[in-house]
Amino acid sequence: MEALLRELMGKIDIQFDQMGKRLDGIDLRLDGMDKRFDEIDLRLDGMDKRFDGIDGRLDGVRGRIETFTETINNQATEFRSHFKQIHTRLDEHGKIFSVVADELVRD
Repeated sequence: MEALLRELMGKIDIQFDQMGKRLDGIDLRLDGMDKRFDEIDLRLDGMDKRFDGIDGRLDGVRGRIETFTETINNQATEFRSHFKQIHTRLDEHGKIFSVVADELVRD
């Protein structure tokens, strides 16, 4: 009976040793996965910083575009006003030309 118990205990010890080795292997794999996840976190943090920088640059570009748009709109308004003045002057000159031409034709 005692021999049987020793044999059974020996088998149990062997199985526990095998389970311990398997668990050690699993621990190593999990440690490797943790390291990979830490590296991924670092990369993602770097990407976040880059995206923040890009957002800042885009905000600057948007501001410049708004300024350019406003400048273009102001220039268009000034051009329209200038063309109206030219048109008015041409009308006045046309009327003066007609009056002078009529006077020349009469004489």
